[in-house]
Amino acid sequence: MANWHKSYVRIWKGRTFDDMDEAMENELLDKLTHPRLQKKAEVKFFESVRRVNESDLSDAEKVQLIDAYIHCFEQLKQKE
Repeated sequence: MANWHKSYVRIWKGRTFDDMDEAMENELLDKLTHPRLQKKAEVKFFESVRRVNESDLSDAEKVQLIDAYIHCFEQLKQKE
């Protein structure tokens, strides 16, 4: 399990994840929201980084998790 996976689970308490990378991608693509209400990936990225920043994670955990979000967001943008 990647270092950021444990931090991701701590932020999203109560959720179960089979594939952490896919879960992060689905979050940024807002796939759990009705299509007419979905937000753009840029907005979801900003909201996710804010959530990480406001969490009780250590600074090192925050940096790792934000790096994972950046990597995921960049991959999504390359697919467009």
